Amino acid sequence: MIAATPRLLGAFFLPNTFGDAYVYIRDIGNLSIRIKAGTFAITDLYGFWLPLYQFISALINVFLGNGFYTGKIVAALFGVGVCLLVYAITLQLVGHKRAAFLAFLLIALSPLHILTSTSALTDVPHAFLVLAALYFVQKKRWLVAAIFAALAGLTRVESWMLIALIPALQFWKERKVSLAAFLIMMLPPLFWFWVSWKAAGDWLATFKVRQQYHDWLLIQNPALGHFSFAGALKDGAMFLSGADIAVFCAAVVAGWLVFKPLKNSTDKHNRALNIEFVAPVLLFVSAFFTLLVVAYLTHQQPIIFPRYGLILFSLGLPLLAWTYFEITSRWPEWSRRLLMGIVSLCLLNATAQFVGAIGELSRYEVQRSIADRLTHAAIAESTVRVFCDEDTVRTLSGLRDESFLTITNGMIDRNSFVRQLEEGHAIYLVFPVRQNSTILKLFPDAEYGTEIGPYRPILVSHENILGTRIWLYKRTQETNFSH
Repeated sequence: MIAATPRLLGAFFLPNTFGDAYVYIRDIGNLSIRIKAGTFAITDLYGFWLPLYQFISALINVFLGNGFYTGKIVAALFGVGVCLLVYAITLQLVGHKRAAFLAFLLIALSPLHILTSTSALTDVPHAFLVLAALYFVQKKRWLVAAIFAALAGLTRVESWMLIALIPALQFWKERKVSLAAFLIMMLPPLFWFWVSWKAAGDWLATFKVRQQYHDWLLIQNPALGHFSFAGALKDGAMFLSGADIAVFCAAVVAGWLVFKPLKNSTDKHNRALNIEFVAPVLLFVSAFFTLLVVAYLTHQQPIIFPRYGLILFSLGLPLLAWTYFEITSRWPEWSRRLLMGIVSLCLLNATAQFVGAIGELSRYEVQRSIADRLTHAAIAESTVRVFCDEDTVRTLSGLRDESFLTITNGMIDRNSFVRQLEEGHAIYLVFPVRQNSTILKLFPDAEYGTEIGPYRPILVSHENILGTRIWLYKRTQETNFSH
């Protein structure tokens, strides 16, 4: 009830926190229509993302008939499962019910986890499947662990690394590897290669499309292709906000405690028994952290959002409890100070997440106000053509893809940009006030509402927590400016 109440209520009353959620919702709706009509084909699963979350939601949506809320409810239920698995794994690790319950509370009441659990995104469902795989690894039930790892591998591609990690853990524990478990985990990539080949004629089609999008993103935002001190500091803060400072520090200290040399033979024996339980958790955390860092350093993941740290938060909470008991068993005099430090860091992080959550909700209201204006314009006018530099507004507006104008990357100056707008019969311009805005690169003064050729500002929507500001311009000679 503690975990479910805020998440299920949020599924109905909170907005999606990221524009990708609306694309998932669209895919869920399309799949459910085909399933209900009996026209579903395996190639319908092909897309930009792996299909398990969308497919599960679509099956449920056949009966519920509302893809918007179905996607959010499914994510919320997975979020509840994550909270329960954090409790179960922590109890496995430390054998202390109160500590396991406190770890549960940290994630059950986490503002960021609640907000992400109420959005139609794969972050939380994927975390549930990874945690389930870890739970059964701890119990040495390798086939069940492999099944959950395979399901995770059908949700997000980063879980394909479990194909190597789980057999390695089994070999370390039992000096053997289950061939059946390995083959089960191999099914997701083989299945996806086959689907890609059937749908697009190329078994690597998804990855090529994703690379094209990545290249386009770097062309549109050259700053993302280079590191700066301020940018790295911001990305690091975003990551730590999602992973939780106390949890991240505990994971680092846990690694040091596991590998710290010991001279006493009794201590060595006790630690060997302890490592049997903590090593799998530590390796799961290390693997996902390393993957994210490598992707960031190679610019394959040039933008870090706080929700990217939630997988490490979920996996790392049991380590936080283990690290506390391990340190206090060696140095009992640190118990009170260590507990106060953990509580202080967790409260600080939760406060930052709460402020960030309020900011995200405020940002959504800004985006929604501009999108609603476009929607009303489409109803009132026979033809609406828009150049939109804000993807979430584009999705929220509900306008068809053909209503949006794409400017070629070859434009290099103001005149050619305006000319392409006019040739494309663009009536509206939408752009956010941020560094990578296409329009602001060419027209810096547009930040303050100055004219852009024949286009005049008709609406600006903004909020002060995250500093979001979005302009709406219209191609007209006489307009009334409003806030």
